[in-house]
Amino acid sequence: MEENSIDQSALDRKNWAILAYARAAMALSHAKSPEELIHDVCDAIVAQAPYVVAWVGMAESDINKTVRVAGVSGPSKSYTDGLVVSWSEDTLSGKGPVGSSIRLGQPVIILDGDIDPRFEQWRARAKLYGIRCIVSVPIKSSEAVIGALAVYSKIPNAFSDSEVHLFENLADEIGYGLKAIKDQEALLVEIKDKQKAQSQLLLALNATIEAMSKTMEWRDPYTAGHQKRVAKISTVIGKKMGLSEDRLQCLYMAGLVHDIGKVAVPSEILTKPTTLSDLERKMVQEHVNSGYQILKDIPFSWPIADVVHQHHERMDGTGYPLGIKGDEILLEARILAVADTIEAMGSHRPYRPAQDLDVTFRELQKMSGKGLDPQVVDVALELFKDPHFVDELLSRRAI
Repeated sequence: MEENSIDQSALDRKNWAILAYARAAMALSHAKSPEELIHDVCDAIVAQAPYVVAWVGMAESDINKTVRVAGVSGPSKSYTDGLVVSWSEDTLSGKGPVGSSIRLGQPVIILDGDIDPRFEQWRARAKLYGIRCIVSVPIKSSEAVIGALAVYSKIPNAFSDSEVHLFENLADEIGYGLKAIKDQEALLVEIKDKQKAQSQLLLALNATIEAMSKTMEWRDPYTAGHQKRVAKISTVIGKKMGLSEDRLQCLYMAGLVHDIGKVAVPSEILTKPTTLSDLERKMVQEHVNSGYQILKDIPFSWPIADVVHQHHERMDGTGYPLGIKGDEILLEARILAVADTIEAMGSHRPYRPAQDLDVTFRELQKMSGKGLDPQVVDVALELFKDPHFVDELLSRRAI
């Protein structure tokens, strides 16, 4: 009968430890922060009847080698209030189970605190909280001991080798979990830093693009604001077509500098009030190649140089400078071509006045499928029904 009682007691101890391990392992898988991980693991352990305190102590690197209470749970958790624990071998507070397991890097067991001399310093305090048996196992991260998991039981001899082994495994899982969360937090910080750097770079690129765009305005006052308006119109069309934010950004920035190559064209040709000669027209057409050469080595995240290079290509292959056609032309360049046509026709030029909206409307219909992408034209014509879009076009006629 006594033997059966002993067997049942050992079985109970094992079941308590297994259930505590299982609950704690489940808590580990859901934790989002070190604090949550430690708290939930301790909560899971003390859910088993004999365990009255579970706490995690982290080994500090201060001069006293303090063990900081990082988390504690259980009906007797007040035991840790004001508790002074060290992992230094030179102080009494470092000779207890927690400090010793951290310093030695191995489990320390107090089978009965009422009689074990190693626990004499804490015996009176422990009795107040009904603590009799203690196990402390080291928590490691990348093989280095960073703290300890301590479990206190209200009954003596609560931890045999098999139970201690379970808590060792749990401590290993805590170490892995803390490291994983730390690595994840470091990764998030790195991602945020990169996003911040990218945002700052984008702002710098935008400022550079704006400056380049204004350079053209100084040389050709008749097209002042043209590139910015083309950029805005292109973006409205692109958004209506369902382009991603990234492609819309490309479209806007390409629009801002699509005529940057005209810096290589003599200003007297750009502002000439009469019809251009064939040679002069070829010089103006060369602006797409010049623009490409200016932009191609700038490390944009988008194919801005190619869009600028292709914005005078035509669907039927009659454009310049490459003579490509249809889908060979980047969609952004096809959108830019339509926006450029809309803006140019509605603006005053030295050789002609601004055209009425109905003239622009008819010209787009005429060029659809031949020079301009019909899908883009259809979207643009649909936008003409939007009074806000029309107001934007009309507002520039004062220039």
